[in-house]
Amino acid sequence: MTLFLDNFHFLRPQWLLVLIPAGIIWLVLRRSQDPTRHFGGLIASHLLKHLLHRPEKQNVLRPAHLLLVMWILLGIAVAGPSWQMAPSPFAEDSAGLMILLKLNPSMLSEDLRPSRLERIRHKLHDLFELRPGGSAGLIAYSGSSHLVMPLTQDTHIIEQMAKALDPSLMPAQGDALAEALARAAAQFEGRNTAGSVLVITDSIEPAQIRDLTEYGKGAGPPVQILAALANRDLAAQNGIEAGARALGAPLALMTVDETDLRQIIKRAESQVIAATPKMEAVQWKDSGYLLVPVIVLGALLWARRGWSVRWE
Repeated sequence: MTLFLDNFHFLRPQWLLVLIPAGIIWLVLRRSQDPTRHFGGLIASHLLKHLLHRPEKQNVLRPAHLLLVMWILLGIAVAGPSWQMAPSPFAEDSAGLMILLKLNPSMLSEDLRPSRLERIRHKLHDLFELRPGGSAGLIAYSGSSHLVMPLTQDTHIIEQMAKALDPSLMPAQGDALAEALARAAAQFEGRNTAGSVLVITDSIEPAQIRDLTEYGKGAGPPVQILAALANRDLAAQNGIEAGARALGAPLALMTVDETDLRQIIKRAESQVIAATPKMEAVQWKDSGYLLVPVIVLGALLWARRGWSVRWE
């Protein structure tokens, strides 16, 4: 309730000015229907209340009153009441996902069957199936980082490239994650588009923590990490949890189903919305349309025979 009150506002508050005539008309009608106003100057007030006959049952639903109620509802609806944000479809459509894949010999380990690298290839296929039409790119890194595929909507090519990748192709072994992150950021800057980064790795070396901390403090694309490991204990031992903390990045472990991927996609969307400038990424949801059915139902009463407003 507190959040609702903090966020509630009108998108077009100038339309609330139409409520002023409605208030004036209501006061005029109230005065005109007060019988004491006509005799107040002729009969003493303590006697007048005994002389007037007021019907026990009064018709509350009068055309004039209903017209004023509809007037008020229509003014509020047009003013655009809003209390929640809605993501802009333009921000979501343009958001890309740069995938950073570590290619060390440890990726050939078989603790994840058939191997860590082969499991990653399957995960990439499932990831692209779950976000059809979304653009993605691929960077392979080890002791150095290399752009395998720039941002593209043809994710089938990325899958084929991933099948050909092998740790033996890397010119040097090591951990150049910070360099790979900078390369991914350059991809988004060069295309002037929003996006996020998914790091798929089985280890992060302690020497990278300082540079990762600097990246986390900067304005680079948001990052999340998918650990190609069997359990969280290994993620801690291999430095991935420390790297995630340095980056301020969410960490997910590979699952046998699509739970990890659905979580990644959901986080990527929210990260892009949060990182994009407010006026471009999000907009306030206009909830005035919720009053339209009530206004239409009130307007239907004017189809009744004899239902008209008497102003005298």
